[in-house]
Amino acid sequence: MAEDKSIFSWLSVPDRTRKPRTTGLNMVVPVQVAIEGMNMLQDLVSWGGDYIDYYKMGTEMKLQRRDAVVKKLAFLKENGIEPYAPGGVAGKAIKEDCIEVCLDELVELGFGAVEASSVVLAMAKMLEVIQKGKDRGLKVFAEVGKKHIGWEGGPKNYTPTDDVIRGMQALLNAGAFKVIYEFTEIVSLLKENRGLERLAEVFVAVGKDNIMLEVPISSVGTWDELSRYLKLFIDQFGPNVNLGNVSPDHIMAIEKLRHNFSAISILGKRSSPN
Repeated sequence: MAEDKSIFSWLSVPDRTRKPRTTGLNMVVPVQVAIEGMNMLQDLVSWGGDYIDYYKMGTEMKLQRRDAVVKKLAFLKENGIEPYAPGGVAGKAIKEDCIEVCLDELVELGFGAVEASSVVLAMAKMLEVIQKGKDRGLKVFAEVGKKHIGWEGGPKNYTPTDDVIRGMQALLNAGAFKVIYEFTEIVSLLKENRGLERLAEVFVAVGKDNIMLEVPISSVGTWDELSRYLKLFIDQFGPNVNLGNVSPDHIMAIEKLRHNFSAISILGKRSSPN
């Protein structure tokens, strides 16, 4: 992967974990990628592969040829990037009572990680996915929270942080590798008085290294909006905060923020999303 010597070595940057690592993770998901083919993956790995730890395949892989999927997964693993199965796969398998067959095939295909999401699964079923995934050597990322809070037809309120803490601790105690904090939960929390303080309380109670903050561009609309949240997270929790659902387009921009080398970092402006 990355060579020890980089250009501009005389410039100071924050201490950043190197791959393979368990903190400072970037999990990429190609939600807004028009064509997720091998050429796209090769370009992405060539440019930003040193900073990508997990690559979440979309559920549309069900519609692709098996050999094409296996080829993608093998390429990712050859380049030090762990293939990650989305929460929708385990969620649908649980609902159709075939979770063991599902997990067996994920391992056979070459996946090293799978997501269990509270968006589609009750806590008891998430715990089942964690245990059965662990039994097969899979790292299980457990997502906590609700999507589309405040949207028409969606939940009206965010989950109280005490409930978030209890849920995260239960999932970690069951063997989850990381817990993912749903982005719309974070956004709703930060709109409240003492919202950032409450978010910090979650990190203290659960452990910074155990939490991955979700940062999907699709939830806010523009990079300018999203970058303010990212800057806030990095300012608050350090350059090695775990970030998930990162767009491939943004991996290097996020690393500039982590390395204190972006325009807003150099200017010394602390971004506020509100």
